[in-house]
Amino acid sequence: MKLFEVLPDRFFQLFCGKNRFFYAEAVLLLYEQYQVNRFGIDYEVMRDLFQELIETREEAGQSFDLEEEQEQWSPGDEPGDAFRVKANALLRRLRETGWVDVEVRDNFRHYIFLPHYSSRILGVLKDLCENRSVEYQRFAFVTYQLLSGEDAAKRPSFAIIEADRITRQFVEELRILVNNMKHHMDQLISKTTIQEVLDHHFDEYRAKIVDRSYHRLKTSDHVSRYRHRILETVQRWLLDRDLFAEAVEDGLRNEFFSSRDEADQKLREALLSVEEVYRGLDEMFYQIDVRHNRYLRASYDRARYLSQHSLRMDHLLARILEWIAGNGRNGEMPVEEELTALSRLQRVEHLTEQSLFTPRRKPVQHRPEEHRVVEIPEELRKQLRDKNLERMRHAVTREKIRDYVYARLGDRGEMDIEELAPESMEEFLYLVYVYLYGYGGSSGYRLVRENGDVVLEIGDYRFHRRKVVRVKDTKGVKLSADGH
Repeated sequence: MKLFEVLPDRFFQLFCGKNRFFYAEAVLLLYEQYQVNRFGIDYEVMRDLFQELIETREEAGQSFDLEEEQEQWSPGDEPGDAFRVKANALLRRLRETGWVDVEVRDNFRHYIFLPHYSSRILGVLKDLCENRSVEYQRFAFVTYQLLSGEDAAKRPSFAIIEADRITRQFVEELRILVNNMKHHMDQLISKTTIQEVLDHHFDEYRAKIVDRSYHRLKTSDHVSRYRHRILETVQRWLLDRDLFAEAVEDGLRNEFFSSRDEADQKLREALLSVEEVYRGLDEMFYQIDVRHNRYLRASYDRARYLSQHSLRMDHLLARILEWIAGNGRNGEMPVEEELTALSRLQRVEHLTEQSLFTPRRKPVQHRPEEHRVVEIPEELRKQLRDKNLERMRHAVTREKIRDYVYARLGDRGEMDIEELAPESMEEFLYLVYVYLYGYGGSSGYRLVRENGDVVLEIGDYRFHRRKVVRVKDTKGVKLSADGH
């Protein structure tokens, strides 16, 4: 199929005349209304929007040329009628060139709808006009989900085809990033002042390339995280004959392919295409880094060249003479303000001792301060020792918890944890440590769960039911589960 078997012959004439800027904004406005209205756009509503657009642009200084549209407007008409005529001419031109079509509904109202080719092209034009951020990790995640998720089990043929389509979009976004870097570097070389270089570097390249694309690609780990999983999944599809045969049968059953040979060939090519892309990502990432580093070097070299070239006095004099010669040919004399703008005033200070180079001096050898031993009074030592002993007496240790449990056990070999039900915050703290040390091997007892995990509520406290069993206490030896 050829291109103009799908598109009308005059389709691209819309952007060739004097009114191309109006048409560029008009088609984007038309696409916005197309996304909002599902079953057609009211003709009168669209005409009012176009009329408002023309009025706004003409107030800003632009003019919609009616002669180009071959429309007649008599001078006796009202100004509002003129804008209405222009809006009608714009709509008529869109219809003649094949961008839109109009149909009459049952209520005798006219509605605008977009042909399939027009809606797709308008979607591309809108993407070109938007500085959108690209989430590269989304492509790898979606590809992995398609090849290993529910779609792969229920609709394997569709999953493979869709994974190949997503992968092609991923590669296209990477190619766009590389080409944009080259385009910005070409723009940078044409800058003639340092300020233009800095403006382009921060306002254009950093804002549109680094922040929106390059930074996301380098800092996101989703691509590398799913890369090896995708390759393993693709290998499983290719090597497992039963799994691949199921995908072929699914493709034939859903009429994606006309024959078994075609299904086998197309699905295998799709899997090999996905594998080739994800195996070659290192080379693609390397080329992106190379372009980015080239731009950084070009930006630095351009700024350094302009800074050195613009500060030379002979260059300033040459610019002034060129300016005088150009105005002299036109019979104009240089104006003082314009002449001053060609050069840059610089402040030059006299030579002083502070501006001279200071020779390096031999570093002075480091001399540490003399170590002084401060004697601690015996009374302060005693206070610190007593304070530490008092703190240790109040500390909760394994031996204290064991004695606390043994005191409640007495001569018995076991008891229920209810007997340790706390009546104060201090006893509740001891109960916490009973649970903590009760599962070790050197606490002299162990906790045993019986009849499930039952929660007791005694007073204001809630704790799990356990049985406290005495075990043989061997210091430094870990006890087994049965206490031996």
